[in-house]
Amino acid sequence: MKESDLDIGRCYLQETRYSREDLGLPRRSFPRENPFKDYPAAARRVKLKPQADKPPANLWDCLARRRSQRSYRDRPLTMAELNSLVWAAQGVTQASRYYLLRTAPSAGALYPVETYLAVHRVEGLEAGIWHLKVQNFELELLSPGDTRRPLVEAGLGQTFLGTAAVVFIWTGILNRAMWKYRERAIRYIFLDAGHICQNLMLAATALGLGCCPVGAFFDEEVERLLGVDGQEEVALYLASVGAM
Repeated sequence: MKESDLDIGRCYLQETRYSREDLGLPRRSFPRENPFKDYPAAARRVKLKPQADKPPANLWDCLARRRSQRSYRDRPLTMAELNSLVWAAQGVTQASRYYLLRTAPSAGALYPVETYLAVHRVEGLEAGIWHLKVQNFELELLSPGDTRRPLVEAGLGQTFLGTAAVVFIWTGILNRAMWKYRERAIRYIFLDAGHICQNLMLAATALGLGCCPVGAFFDEEVERLLGVDGQEEVALYLASVGAM
């Protein structure tokens, strides 16, 4: 099959394959992006515990019980539960000279994935869109208010995005990985998001909470909700969490 006959997805995979013949050839370069993102004008900041409270749990049992759960009770999450979920997703486990190594792996330890939270019902936390400032392990309030309806609409009408206590939203800052891995970096960014989401799902299972990952959404609507440009920072993945 000729390359011109391939659909865009298969074409991308073909164009980003590694081969011994061309691995060392010059390729297009990309600017190196700041490894951390923060919002100096954030309306409010809430400090999280850098080491989460960890209730006893058996890893093998959590792996066996993990399911995509879409039905949630009205009970709000506690701050301790939210803290544990956030730490499982992107907690810092080791700080070195150049990197903040975390609970989930990342290609080249570049961590191009940013974590946002659409908070609906969490004790002591205002409803709205929050951002995880990972280097301080704190949440930054970007936009207060009820985001349930626009989130459900952006999620192709999946109503559980509105009944969940919180929805994790992950974006990718492309040049944070592309400066090193060029076009192939897009593969790694989605892998990174998958690692993070699996950590969240296992933590939710350990806490007796329900969690459901979501890949079907209107990209621009999610990005508009977060206030990201959809070009250099793009929506990747969502996951709802709530009490069962």
